[in-house]
Amino acid sequence: MEVRLLAFDSMGVRSMSTFVSTHDVRIHIDPAVSLAPRRYGLPPHPREVDRLIMAGREIEEAAYKADVIIITHYHYDHHDPGFLISLDIYRDKIVYVKDPVNNINVSQRIRASRFLKQVKELAREVHVAEGSIVRFGDTVIKISQAVPHGPSTRLGYVVEVSIRREDKVFLYTSDVEGPCLEEHMGFILEEKPGIIVVDGALSYMLGYRYSVKSLEASVDNLKKIIDAGVKTVIVDHHLLRDLKYRERMAEVIEYGSKHDVRVITAAEYMGRPIEQLEALRNKLYEEEPVKEPSIPENLRDLLEE
Repeated sequence: MEVRLLAFDSMGVRSMSTFVSTHDVRIHIDPAVSLAPRRYGLPPHPREVDRLIMAGREIEEAAYKADVIIITHYHYDHHDPGFLISLDIYRDKIVYVKDPVNNINVSQRIRASRFLKQVKELAREVHVAEGSIVRFGDTVIKISQAVPHGPSTRLGYVVEVSIRREDKVFLYTSDVEGPCLEEHMGFILEEKPGIIVVDGALSYMLGYRYSVKSLEASVDNLKKIIDAGVKTVIVDHHLLRDLKYRERMAEVIEYGSKHDVRVITAAEYMGRPIEQLEALRNKLYEEEPVKEPSIPENLRDLLEE
């Protein structure tokens, strides 16, 4: 099994786009990428826009090679209705999507309806993801029931994805912001992954939209995942919007070290330098001043909080 982490917050963009290949099937999870419309009161710096476009090209190229595409929810850093990445990536593909009707908030329900009208004209098959178990040769893909997007359902729900071939298990949590709830943990502990990609705590909004209690729960739950036998924990996405992310995860990193478990970012897993462009946006403007930053027209709707 080969795991390619294509675009993540540790690589300078908002994304968790992941490509998994086995001898039986090629799976692309969440082929999309976005940027924060405002950070420190500033719009995306041109360096971020350049990275967005570069990441979009890499995601699109990979997606064309996929047999299966999975959409875990309908935020623009996890699905793209054609703003940057061509919808043609879905042509003749088997597609699993977060249920567009049940366990979904209003904004995502509207997006899902529009998106699926487009995708159903292109895809070979479109299935509701929740609870799916599908086999391709010796590879088994399992998708969880809907779990909250973070500590509450205010931002809706997501699905988690497990890919198993023989004794190798990869798991992708999507936007669990931690994981900070017991609802996030059941599928993870049941699947017992050897490698897991986790959306970390929303700690850059600590005390505002994310509580100390949720951060503490995230730390405790990551330690439980380590106890369950995982060998590599990749913690990224929301966590990497925080310049103090190592400090937030110090206890987990130390605990992993004691158990011979790597706790790393997506960039580190891929052998790339960590580039927290969003978290450093104010510094980018200081070092490379821009009088009137402009976002290409086709990308403006892609940017969301």
